[in-house]
Amino acid sequence: MTRRAQLGYSLVSLVCLLALSLGAMDFYYHKIFPIARAVQLAAERKMIRYHVHPLTYSEIPSFYRDAVIATEDRRFAWDPGIDPVGILRSFIVDVEKDGYVEGGSTITQQLIDNTILHHRKTIPYKIHQALDAIGLYDTMSKKEVFQLYANVIYFGHGAYGLYNASEVYFHLPPNRCNLGELAMLAGLPNAPSVYDPFKSMRLARLRESIVLENMVDDGLLSVKQSQTVYAQPIRLATLQ
Repeated sequence: MTRRAQLGYSLVSLVCLLALSLGAMDFYYHKIFPIARAVQLAAERKMIRYHVHPLTYSEIPSFYRDAVIATEDRRFAWDPGIDPVGILRSFIVDVEKDGYVEGGSTITQQLIDNTILHHRKTIPYKIHQALDAIGLYDTMSKKEVFQLYANVIYFGHGAYGLYNASEVYFHLPPNRCNLGELAMLAGLPNAPSVYDPFKSMRLARLRESIVLENMVDDGLLSVKQSQTVYAQPIRLATLQ
């Protein structure tokens, strides 16, 4: 067999193996473990446990959606549940740090973390998380994923979900927050205890500015528009 023929045979074998793997995953996540249903049920249990006021997708302010996507998962609209670029970068940077893996999680992966899995910073866990995210991508729409994510993510001070967080920090529902307040809320889940505006408005505003910079980088705002948003007053509620 010539070298060219060997290469062709290897490529065909790889394609066949990939097709079989995808077929097996499709069967598993649709028939054996219907992941969309599992995530939905886990999210509902969490919302009941933490008294979350759930929002529909259309009730989530579009500016907040744009801010989160620009900051957390810029390729969310078309990624297959995982971000191969981000995962590769994460593995390259962290794989030598005693098995600790940091970053590289899409919004879909974060939803998996906050519903059916319990977050662990290990390589086997990240593989499990990634496979589940791919399975969810194939069985749940992007709108459904984002809606559940916004309703179960933790914002600090016992507030799970965007509506509850908005009430805790501003005593306002999300649709009555100004754009600066929505940008601040979009940045909180990254590290709620660090960016807590009740403890350090300086760090909270710094995180807000990073969110706005991400929106500028993603072409969602001009520099002037981001400055206008940042200049809006943050009407922080009184901590009770």
